[in-house]
Amino acid sequence: MKKINVILLLAAFFIVCNVGYCGTVAPPYQVGTWSGFRTAAVSYVSDAGYLSNLYTIAVPMFNSYGFKLSMFEIPNWNPPWSSVQAAVAQGHEASSLLMDHGNLPDMNETQATWELSQSQIVINSYIQPGSQCLIVGYPNCNIAYKSLIAQYYIAARTCGVSINPSTPPDFYAIDSLIVGSATTQGLNSTAGFITKDNQAASMGGWVVYLVHDINNQGGYSPISATILNESLQYLDNNRNTFWVQNFGNVVRYIKERNDASVSETSNTGDTITLSVTDTLNDVNYCYPITIRRPLPAGWGSANVSQNGLPVPSSIVKVNSTAYVMFDVVPDRGEVVLSRGIYGDFTGDGVVDMNDLSGFLKFWLVNDCNGIVGLDVDEDCVVNFDEFAVLAESWRQEPS
Repeated sequence: MKKINVILLLAAFFIVCNVGYCGTVAPPYQVGTWSGFRTAAVSYVSDAGYLSNLYTIAVPMFNSYGFKLSMFEIPNWNPPWSSVQAAVAQGHEASSLLMDHGNLPDMNETQATWELSQSQIVINSYIQPGSQCLIVGYPNCNIAYKSLIAQYYIAARTCGVSINPSTPPDFYAIDSLIVGSATTQGLNSTAGFITKDNQAASMGGWVVYLVHDINNQGGYSPISATILNESLQYLDNNRNTFWVQNFGNVVRYIKERNDASVSETSNTGDTITLSVTDTLNDVNYCYPITIRRPLPAGWGSANVSQNGLPVPSSIVKVNSTAYVMFDVVPDRGEVVLSRGIYGDFTGDGVVDMNDLSGFLKFWLVNDCNGIVGLDVDEDCVVNFDEFAVLAESWRQEPS
């Protein structure tokens, strides 16, 4: 009986690992389901072979919000490679829709292998190193050769009617929702997009929107630029809820988040050293994940670095707890959290007139959530108690 139980336990472990849950995160650390601990993820993808105005309308539109999209290229359809290069340099993603948009189920394995490998090679030859093509779409959304695809790509996109859960059950059959005139999801109006966004938020999931044509340029299922822009405006107005990122980076985040191990290797009281690792291939998986922990007692703020370099961090308040939240890349070196000197709001290592000027903007401000990191005694107001601590730190540098 014990032997059977051990076998079942090992089987369960490997099943879990197969969908990516192989890491261990030591309390009190937490890894965000989505970047910035947002509630849901949103991606826009385009079948670029159909979309004649992708680079003149969509890319500039997304750039205006700082959002990134994924462009599925068809090399033999002669995409404008200079425009592809420029978009990739701006953080958008070039992905594959095979060499000729051929139907995979109609191919033998030799043909499928050539289509999958050659389209990746051609796309990579036009884009800068570090932005390699690692996502493929199924032409006509007909799934085939998933095990073969896994030899070349980290995930594959199909069509569907579902919002993806926070961890898709199959990374080689990730649903995308067709938008425009052919939609079956109501995604030909701003209200339709907002409904789907909110459904994704309610389930903590990932919604992928598939765009073919903008402003009816003769492609399949056109959508107006106005509606597309209004869908982005809603996401922009709700940035704390929705993380908008290209398809490949969302895949990377999910797999790294599930595989990450986080643990303290030392804690002196003023300095905490962390190990943040995963078991994934660091060449393909090098996207920052978001981690947070309660701000240690007595710390008014915190500085965070990885491998000796500062990383993005902030102090956030969740209910009544202040957290230090930061983005780091697994396997990129040790992460160090150090007690910040109260009053060093500019982060230059010394409390001076620049910090005093910033501090005075919050004088007598009574906003518990808005003054996290400033409110030393946590009475929800910045007053002489905080000023006394700032004065004590005046011109001091970190010890």
